[in-house]
Amino acid sequence: MLSGHRAPKPTSRTTRANRADHFDSPDFIDRDEIDVLFEDANPNPERIACPPREVLSALARRERAIDDSSYEHLTQCSPCYREFRALQTSGLSGSTPRSSGRWFAAAAALLLLLAAGVWFYFRSTRTPNQPVQPPVVAAIRLELDLRPYGVVRSEPLKGNLPPLALSASRLDLTLLLPTGSEPGTYEVRLLDASSRVLASASGQAEIRNFVTTFETAIDLRSTPADEYRLALRREGEAWAFYWAVVR
Repeated sequence: MLSGHRAPKPTSRTTRANRADHFDSPDFIDRDEIDVLFEDANPNPERIACPPREVLSALARRERAIDDSSYEHLTQCSPCYREFRALQTSGLSGSTPRSSGRWFAAAAALLLLLAAGVWFYFRSTRTPNQPVQPPVVAAIRLELDLRPYGVVRSEPLKGNLPPLALSASRLDLTLLLPTGSEPGTYEVRLLDASSRVLASASGQAEIRNFVTTFETAIDLRSTPADEYRLALRREGEAWAFYWAVVR
Protein backbone atom coordinates (compact mmCIF):
# COMPACT_ATOMS: atom_id res chain seq x y z
CA MET A 1 0.00 0.00 0.00
CA LEU A 2 1.27 3.38 -0.94
CA SER A 3 2.23 5.71 1.82
CA GLY A 4 -0.08 8.56 2.62
CA HIS A 5 2.23 11.26 1.36
CA ARG A 6 0.37 13.75 -0.79
CA ALA A 7 1.87 15.65 -3.72
CA PRO A 8 2.39 19.32 -2.91
CA LYS A 9 -0.48 21.44 -4.03
CA PRO A 10 0.51 23.96 -6.71
CA THR A 11 0.73 27.43 -5.35
CA SER A 12 -1.55 30.11 -6.68
CA ARG A 13 1.51 31.89 -8.13
CA THR A 14 2.49 28.86 -10.24
CA THR A 15 -1.09 28.30 -11.32
CA ARG A 16 -1.56 31.88 -12.41
CA ALA A 17 1.74 31.99 -14.22
CA ASN A 18 0.86 28.96 -16.37
CA ARG A 19 -2.66 30.02 -17.34
CA ALA A 20 -2.87 31.26 -20.89
CA ASP A 21 -5.95 33.33 -20.11
CA HIS A 22 -4.28 35.21 -17.26
CA PHE A 23 -2.33 37.59 -19.52
CA ASP A 24 -2.68 40.65 -17.28
CA SER A 25 -0.54 39.16 -14.53
CA PRO A 26 3.04 40.42 -14.11
CA ASP A 27 4.10 37.03 -12.63
CA PHE A 28 5.40 35.47 -15.86
CA ILE A 29 7.53 32.35 -15.78
CA ASP A 30 11.15 33.29 -16.28
CA ARG A 31 10.36 37.02 -16.04
CA ASP A 32 13.42 39.01 -17.10
CA GLU A 33 14.47 42.54 -17.98
CA ILE A 34 12.65 42.43 -21.34
CA ASP A 35 9.36 41.83 -19.51
CA VAL A 36 10.15 44.61 -17.04
CA LEU A 37 10.71 46.96 -19.96
CA PHE A 38 7.59 46.21 -22.01
CA GLU A 39 4.88 44.87 -19.70
CA ASP A 40 3.99 48.19 -18.02
CA ALA A 41 5.70 50.92 -20.04
CA ASN A 42 2.92 51.45 -22.61
CA PRO A 43 -0.59 51.31 -21.12
CA ASN A 44 -3.35 50.94 -23.69
CA PRO A 45 -6.54 50.51 -21.68
CA GLU A 46 -8.80 51.08 -24.69
CA ARG A 47 -6.81 48.50 -26.69
CA ILE A 48 -6.47 50.81 -29.67
CA ALA A 49 -5.25 49.11 -32.88
CA CYS A 50 -4.60 45.83 -31.06
CA PRO A 51 -4.32 42.70 -33.24
CA PRO A 52 -6.69 39.75 -32.56
CA ARG A 53 -5.67 36.91 -30.28
CA GLU A 54 -4.93 34.57 -33.19
CA VAL A 55 -2.32 37.04 -34.45
CA LEU A 56 -0.72 37.16 -31.00
CA SER A 57 -0.73 33.36 -30.95
CA ALA A 58 1.00 33.30 -34.33
CA LEU A 59 3.59 35.76 -33.02
CA ALA A 60 4.17 33.57 -29.98
CA ARG A 61 4.73 30.56 -32.28
CA ARG A 62 7.04 32.61 -34.53
CA GLU A 63 4.80 32.02 -37.52
CA ARG A 64 5.13 35.60 -38.70
CA ALA A 65 8.15 37.20 -40.36
CA ILE A 66 10.42 39.19 -38.11
CA ASP A 67 9.53 42.41 -39.94
CA ASP A 68 5.78 41.96 -39.28
CA SER A 69 4.36 45.24 -37.96
CA SER A 70 2.58 43.35 -35.16
CA TYR A 71 5.93 42.93 -33.40
CA GLU A 72 6.33 46.68 -33.36
CA HIS A 73 2.85 46.96 -31.84
CA LEU A 74 4.01 44.73 -28.97
CA THR A 75 6.71 47.28 -28.15
CA GLN A 76 4.03 50.00 -27.93
CA CYS A 77 1.19 48.20 -26.13
CA SER A 78 1.73 46.61 -22.72
CA PRO A 79 -1.59 44.64 -22.66
CA CYS A 80 -0.74 42.94 -25.96
CA TYR A 81 2.78 42.27 -24.77
CA ARG A 82 1.51 40.64 -21.57
CA GLU A 83 -0.92 38.48 -23.55
CA PHE A 84 1.85 37.55 -26.00
CA ARG A 85 4.14 36.48 -23.13
CA ALA A 86 1.31 34.55 -21.46
CA LEU A 87 0.81 32.62 -24.70
CA GLN A 88 4.53 31.86 -24.83
CA THR A 89 4.71 30.65 -21.23
CA SER A 90 1.56 28.53 -21.66
CA GLY A 91 3.45 26.21 -24.02
CA LEU A 92 1.77 27.31 -27.24
CA SER A 93 5.09 28.33 -28.68
CA GLY A 94 7.47 25.51 -29.50
CA SER A 95 10.37 26.79 -27.42
CA THR A 96 11.35 27.53 -23.87
CA PRO A 97 10.09 30.78 -22.33
CA ARG A 98 13.54 32.32 -22.04
CA SER A 99 14.55 31.56 -25.62
CA SER A 100 11.20 32.95 -26.83
CA GLY A 101 11.73 36.11 -24.83
CA ARG A 102 15.23 36.51 -26.22
CA TRP A 103 13.97 35.99 -29.77
CA PHE A 104 11.26 38.62 -29.26
CA ALA A 105 13.84 41.04 -27.85
CA ALA A 106 15.90 40.60 -31.01
CA ALA A 107 12.82 41.17 -33.17
CA ALA A 108 11.82 44.29 -31.21
CA ALA A 109 15.33 45.70 -31.38
CA LEU A 110 15.43 45.14 -35.14
CA LEU A 111 12.09 46.89 -35.65
CA LEU A 112 13.18 49.84 -33.54
CA LEU A 113 16.43 50.12 -35.49
CA LEU A 114 14.54 49.99 -38.78
CA ALA A 115 12.14 52.68 -37.60
CA ALA A 116 15.03 54.88 -36.49
CA GLY A 117 16.80 54.34 -39.81
CA VAL A 118 13.72 55.36 -41.77
CA TRP A 119 13.26 58.46 -39.59
CA PHE A 120 16.88 59.54 -40.05
CA TYR A 121 16.71 58.86 -43.80
CA PHE A 122 13.68 61.06 -44.35
CA ARG A 123 15.07 63.71 -42.00
CA SER A 124 18.34 63.85 -43.93
CA THR A 125 16.71 63.85 -47.38
CA ARG A 126 13.94 66.31 -46.56
CA THR A 127 14.61 69.77 -47.93
CA PRO A 128 14.98 72.09 -44.95
CA ASN A 129 12.94 75.23 -44.78
CA GLN A 130 15.10 77.85 -46.37
CA PRO A 131 14.77 81.46 -45.20
CA VAL A 132 12.92 83.57 -47.69
CA GLN A 133 15.40 85.77 -49.44
CA PRO A 134 14.25 89.26 -50.37
CA PRO A 135 14.14 89.82 -54.11
CA VAL A 136 17.25 91.41 -55.55
CA VAL A 137 16.34 94.88 -56.77
CA ALA A 138 18.55 96.33 -59.46
CA ALA A 139 20.10 99.67 -58.62
CA ILE A 140 18.82 102.73 -60.46
CA ARG A 141 21.40 104.92 -62.16
CA LEU A 142 20.83 108.55 -61.26
CA GLU A 143 22.89 111.58 -62.22
CA LEU A 144 22.46 114.94 -60.43
CA ASP A 145 24.10 118.15 -61.59
CA LEU A 146 25.08 120.33 -58.63
CA ARG A 147 26.85 123.01 -60.66
CA PRO A 148 23.82 125.35 -60.88
CA TYR A 149 23.42 125.20 -57.09
CA GLY A 150 26.92 126.34 -56.17
CA VAL A 151 28.38 125.54 -52.76
CA VAL A 152 26.10 126.26 -49.81
CA ARG A 153 27.97 125.97 -46.50
CA SER A 154 24.92 126.68 -44.34
CA GLU A 155 21.26 125.77 -44.48
CA PRO A 156 20.14 125.61 -48.12
CA LEU A 157 17.65 128.19 -49.30
CA LYS A 158 14.60 127.27 -51.35
CA GLY A 159 15.17 129.51 -54.35
CA ASN A 160 14.08 129.26 -57.94
CA LEU A 161 15.88 125.98 -58.53
CA PRO A 162 13.94 122.78 -57.89
CA PRO A 163 15.11 120.40 -55.15
CA LEU A 164 17.32 117.52 -56.12
CA ALA A 165 15.06 114.59 -56.99
CA LEU A 166 15.96 111.21 -55.47
CA SER A 167 14.23 107.83 -55.71
CA ALA A 168 13.45 105.60 -52.73
CA SER A 169 15.61 102.83 -54.22
CA ARG A 170 19.12 101.51 -54.41
CA LEU A 171 20.95 104.16 -56.37
CA ASP A 172 24.12 104.18 -58.41
CA LEU A 173 24.51 107.89 -57.86
CA THR A 174 26.62 110.23 -59.96
CA LEU A 175 27.06 113.80 -58.74
CA LEU A 176 28.49 116.48 -61.00
CA LEU A 177 30.14 118.69 -58.40
CA PRO A 178 30.09 122.49 -58.39
CA THR A 179 32.73 124.26 -60.46
CA GLY A 180 36.05 124.46 -58.66
CA SER A 181 35.53 121.28 -56.62
CA GLU A 182 38.73 119.31 -56.14
CA PRO A 183 39.00 115.56 -56.79
CA GLY A 184 39.50 113.28 -53.81
CA THR A 185 37.48 111.31 -51.28
CA TYR A 186 33.93 112.58 -50.77
CA GLU A 187 31.09 111.65 -48.43
CA VAL A 188 27.40 112.19 -49.00
CA ARG A 189 24.59 112.00 -46.43
CA LEU A 190 20.81 112.30 -46.44
CA LEU A 191 19.52 114.21 -43.38
CA ASP A 192 15.99 114.65 -42.06
CA ALA A 193 14.60 117.79 -40.42
CA SER A 194 16.28 116.81 -37.10
CA SER A 195 19.67 116.37 -38.83
CA ARG A 196 19.42 112.61 -38.32
CA VAL A 197 21.44 110.66 -40.87
CA LEU A 198 19.11 108.38 -42.85
CA ALA A 199 21.66 107.16 -45.38
CA SER A 200 25.29 107.80 -46.22
CA ALA A 201 27.92 106.77 -48.73
CA SER A 202 31.46 107.65 -49.75
CA GLY A 203 33.73 107.31 -52.75
CA GLN A 204 36.27 108.93 -55.00
CA ALA A 205 35.69 111.98 -57.19
CA GLU A 206 37.75 112.58 -60.31
CA ILE A 207 37.79 115.08 -63.11
CA ARG A 208 36.08 113.91 -66.31
CA ASN A 209 35.68 116.23 -69.28
CA PHE A 210 36.64 119.19 -67.05
CA VAL A 211 33.90 118.32 -64.51
CA THR A 212 34.64 116.92 -61.06
CA THR A 213 32.52 113.77 -60.96
CA PHE A 214 31.67 111.80 -57.82
CA GLU A 215 30.21 108.31 -58.13
CA THR A 216 28.89 106.16 -55.28
CA ALA A 217 26.14 103.72 -54.31
CA ILE A 218 23.52 104.63 -51.71
CA ASP A 219 20.44 102.75 -50.49
CA LEU A 220 17.28 104.83 -49.95
CA ARG A 221 14.74 101.98 -50.01
CA SER A 222 13.67 102.57 -46.39
CA THR A 223 13.44 106.35 -46.78
CA PRO A 224 9.87 107.72 -46.79
CA ALA A 225 8.86 110.15 -49.49
CA ASP A 226 9.54 113.65 -48.10
CA GLU A 227 11.86 116.64 -48.24
CA TYR A 228 15.40 116.27 -46.92
CA ARG A 229 18.84 117.84 -46.95
CA LEU A 230 21.62 116.33 -49.01
CA ALA A 231 24.96 116.95 -47.27
CA LEU A 232 28.21 116.69 -49.24
CA ARG A 233 31.82 117.27 -48.35
CA ARG A 234 35.34 116.50 -49.44
CA GLU A 235 37.37 114.68 -46.80
CA GLY A 236 38.69 117.20 -44.23
CA GLU A 237 36.46 120.07 -45.46
CA ALA A 238 33.17 121.58 -44.34
CA TRP A 239 29.78 120.26 -45.36
CA ALA A 240 27.75 121.75 -48.19
CA PHE A 241 23.94 121.37 -48.14
CA TYR A 242 21.31 121.01 -50.87
CA TRP A 243 17.54 120.66 -50.74
CA ALA A 244 16.43 117.23 -51.90
CA VAL A 245 13.17 115.36 -52.20
CA VAL A 246 12.66 111.61 -52.14
CA ARG A 247 9.81 110.33 -54.28
